[in-house]
Amino acid sequence: MIELLDTTCRDGQQHAEISFSSLDKYHILMQLDRLGLAFVELGAPGFNLKDRELMTKPLSTTVTRPCAFGATRRKDTAPEQDEAFRTLIDCPVYDVVLVGKSSIAHVREVLKTTAEENLKMIASSVRYAVQKGKRVIFDAEHFFDGYRLDPDYAVATLAAARENGARRLVLCDTNGGAFPETVKSVTKEVKNRFPDAVIGVHCHNDNGLALANTLAAIEGGATHVQGTLLGFGERCGNLNLSTLIPLLTLGMGIELTPEVRLGELTPIARGIAEIANVNLPDNMPYVGRAAFAHKAGMHADGVLKDRQTFEFIDPALVGNARRLLLSDAAGKHLLLNKLQPYFPTLTKDDPALDSVAAALKERESNGYSYEGAEASFVLLANRILHGKNAPYDVVNYSLHDNSEEGEASAQVSVRVGSAIKTATARGLGPVHALDITLRKCLVSFYPFLNACNLIDYKVRVVNPSSATGAVVRVLITSSDGKHIWQTVGVSPDIIRASFDALTESYDYALTMLTNER
Repeated sequence: MIELLDTTCRDGQQHAEISFSSLDKYHILMQLDRLGLAFVELGAPGFNLKDRELMTKPLSTTVTRPCAFGATRRKDTAPEQDEAFRTLIDCPVYDVVLVGKSSIAHVREVLKTTAEENLKMIASSVRYAVQKGKRVIFDAEHFFDGYRLDPDYAVATLAAARENGARRLVLCDTNGGAFPETVKSVTKEVKNRFPDAVIGVHCHNDNGLALANTLAAIEGGATHVQGTLLGFGERCGNLNLSTLIPLLTLGMGIELTPEVRLGELTPIARGIAEIANVNLPDNMPYVGRAAFAHKAGMHADGVLKDRQTFEFIDPALVGNARRLLLSDAAGKHLLLNKLQPYFPTLTKDDPALDSVAAALKERESNGYSYEGAEASFVLLANRILHGKNAPYDVVNYSLHDNSEEGEASAQVSVRVGSAIKTATARGLGPVHALDITLRKCLVSFYPFLNACNLIDYKVRVVNPSSATGAVVRVLITSSDGKHIWQTVGVSPDIIRASFDALTESYDYALTMLTNER
């Protein structure tokens, strides 16, 4: 069985552009407790006041053991006289991760001390912590590099920790440059040397092998694994636990202790990405938006007929979902699958489906993309299948940019039947002003649109080589509190592209959602 330690709140915070508040760390701890991880490293109370304050508060976890992190005592200083070390031990958290140097080069060049003094630093620090009632996890920093330089000394640092009460000995590939074959053989030798200890591994991803090295360590006898849920960490990051967890449980049949709630993996991973204020890569295994996305016509057709043709696991097992992407590569089976919920009588043999496919190809050649704008695709199909256009016409619109005030004003005129409504409004920029003004016009005819709001706005340059003459694609996400939908506009004029996406957003609400009201 394998136990996991997550260090998102400590090692993960060393990732460029990530900074957690105490409240952020508490929320991450609660999320990882819900997932079911064995340990969560919260931070270094000996060096960080926020971490110290957090760890003095009640941390009411159900299965996760919160950990405090710190270094062994300073050279030539007794543990009780080292203020940072004493603060770590005085912290009311029972599990402590102590990091010590295991590379003779670091002992001499970084600590500027002797090999013997470093061993005493490790031994006395672990012994003092254990005497104070702490459960010690010893992180042997730079272990694989140190083992390559002087294997006897690297192992001696582990012995100093183990003989003085450390429960877990963690072999760290701190520089992230190790290779799987080496990691496996060294881990196996260490396990043979300390058969009664829990051997762990802590891998960084500088050579892209953190996952491979971790699996190699497990093969060598490691049963304690450290990483961060989303691979956050200094430089190229740490082992990504969200990839390792399903790989071990679903792919290799290895049990985790405690048992991880695998179905919660994707929502928790995305929730932690939100807390960190980073975009989760779409192609991240298991939890990314594209992890189970199918775009090629043959792939989409195959997975609709038999999931196992192009999916190695059921997405629901990790809390994710299949996505079938619309593009000019889409086959009839995919188009039908997308359109039948809106047009139940449509069949695969309907010649109108060929017309939809042709229109899709033509518009994508002009810069449109419907992968993230299904609402616009449904409107396109509705025009082709039923000849239905928007229930309103925009007579005209105009903008005035109040650049000095950071605002813009807009005027829009809309026709519904024979009635025309004109409105003006100010907003924080031209798109905001147009949105407010268009809605003011439409609400006079369709009051329920008051509930509709623009919640996201993205711009992508389609042909950047054309410089200022480039075509832009605008993707707008809207919501009425119950539904969320995306629309797209394309034009060399960013305002025109934005306005087209806006009008389609309201068109979709009026055309496709009114039956649900």
